[in-house]
Amino acid sequence: MKRSAFKKRHLVLLAAVIALFIGFTLRGPAQEETGTLSGRVVDLDGNPVAGLSIYVAPSRLDDGHLDRVFLPYEYSQLRRARTDAEGRFSITDIPQGPLHFGALPDNIDNLLPRNFEKILKSDPHTQDANAFGMEPDDFEPDLEVLSLRIQDITFYARDDFSPIAFGVKPGTHIDNVIVTVHPRMRIRGRILFKDGTPLSNARVRLHFRSYDVNETGSRQSGGDPRTDAEGYFIYYLDEKDDAAFYTFSVAYRTLSAEAEAVRLEPEERFEGLTLTFDSEPILPEPPRTTAVDGSELASEQESDGMWIVNPTNGHAYKRVSCETRDAAVARAADEKAHLVTINDAEEQAWLEAVFGHKFYWIGLSNTETAGQWQWDNGEPVAYENWVPDDFFSEASDVGGRDYAVMTFFDGKWYAVNPGSVILHMTEMALLEKGIKDQK
Repeated sequence: MKRSAFKKRHLVLLAAVIALFIGFTLRGPAQEETGTLSGRVVDLDGNPVAGLSIYVAPSRLDDGHLDRVFLPYEYSQLRRARTDAEGRFSITDIPQGPLHFGALPDNIDNLLPRNFEKILKSDPHTQDANAFGMEPDDFEPDLEVLSLRIQDITFYARDDFSPIAFGVKPGTHIDNVIVTVHPRMRIRGRILFKDGTPLSNARVRLHFRSYDVNETGSRQSGGDPRTDAEGYFIYYLDEKDDAAFYTFSVAYRTLSAEAEAVRLEPEERFEGLTLTFDSEPILPEPPRTTAVDGSELASEQESDGMWIVNPTNGHAYKRVSCETRDAAVARAADEKAHLVTINDAEEQAWLEAVFGHKFYWIGLSNTETAGQWQWDNGEPVAYENWVPDDFFSEASDVGGRDYAVMTFFDGKWYAVNPGSVILHMTEMALLEKGIKDQK
């Protein structure tokens, strides 16, 4: 059964979901006591799903959108459990208020350092800033949660990009929950050098282009998967409706490779992709940058919350967590800085190497003069790096798109309006200080 058909028959609109969790959460006096959630995970045929790591996490309601916990930066907010041989689970210490339910990859416990919980507790700022060298792609589950049945009420996601939302009264203990899951569409590929040596344990940039077999539509996207010791990686596509031809390419440092186009059916799990660099094997070499105090930083994972100097222009940069652009601007003002201004392709490439491909607020807007983009610090726009207005399949109306974000797609920029899904997914910003402001 197609998941799209499954959802179309059972879709619950966001307003209805909100009404349901308000009904759960607002009855009775406020309490500090947490609750529990227990039940079984099954597939579409009702068979138990064993060994699946699942979680419940708090949600924020923002302008009609339910924001999920942003991984890996808010990982400590998850309340987790793993299903047993019969698919049963029990999640404890669940907070009150709006929540969402999700799944995690099978190897999640091997990805994080053993003492990560101690690290998070030792510094409250680390909770939202320390990525442990991980990317959001590392948290992609192999199974999609289709529905959540609680006390004869079945909850569904609003769309393919939203979590399943619900809520509980303080201290509520809910049992006999039924969670239905389904395998996601994916590719499993391998990256080799020309002598057959695998690219081992490396973060790469994967890009794909696709067009429908009937040539009615096309799209492109990508991600940042990590290869294993044998050079294999997994990337999730989640196409539910149309067969398409896909062309995959990969970039690593100065190398790139492209595979021949393959036809994939909706929900197919393709195993035969190989990408080969026309190069002898090279050793991984993380970018090295310099902090304001003169110490060297070996990799992107060490750049959170610290000012880092670009040796080319002498400016210092920093990434911070923020719930809104206004909060990012205020944070910049507090630190006598401004949201980042990007003046050329070299500066753009340096920012990508140091801070990675994620959603970041940058200091570009057109609020002062409609239709004319300006940098917050007053510098003229000398360089642009946009993706198309419809890149993320949002409405083509660009009239209210007043602010820009840097995206996970090769660091390219995207304009957002107040109703944009991307606006609600952007929870970090890049700050910049000139040389005189560092003193």
